[in-house]
Amino acid sequence: MNISTLTPDKQVKLQYWLDVIRQCRASGLTNQVWCQQHDISLKSYYYWIAKIRKLALEELPRKNYGSRPVMEQTLPALDAAPEFTEVSFCGRQDSSAAPAAVLHIDTVTVDLFEDTPRELLEAILKAVRSC
Repeated sequence: MNISTLTPDKQVKLQYWLDVIRQCRASGLTNQVWCQQHDISLKSYYYWIAKIRKLALEELPRKNYGSRPVMEQTLPALDAAPEFTEVSFCGRQDSSAAPAAVLHIDTVTVDLFEDTPRELLEAILKAVRSC
């Protein structure tokens, strides 16, 4: 399923939840406190975050690997030293939280957390599209 195939009713519902999520994130409050103040189920809030992320990922163009299985593609030499670059977000409060989504693109791994700012997510998706 992708965004362009959603019925008008589902598009309205999706837009509603996008607005809810943006308002919550812009508030500076925790998700739990904001949802309580706005009489929104925290379970529904997280459900829609996951659903929207899934739809966003489905919209990304896929690389064409040809007819060979992915495992047969040319991989970096196993004896090559891995390279890591850690990018941290200053606002992260709970460093023990598990990521809500993990993107694996070629040799790049991106951990996305429930409170990843929209601007950062957009920048990541823009960078991924250019790969």
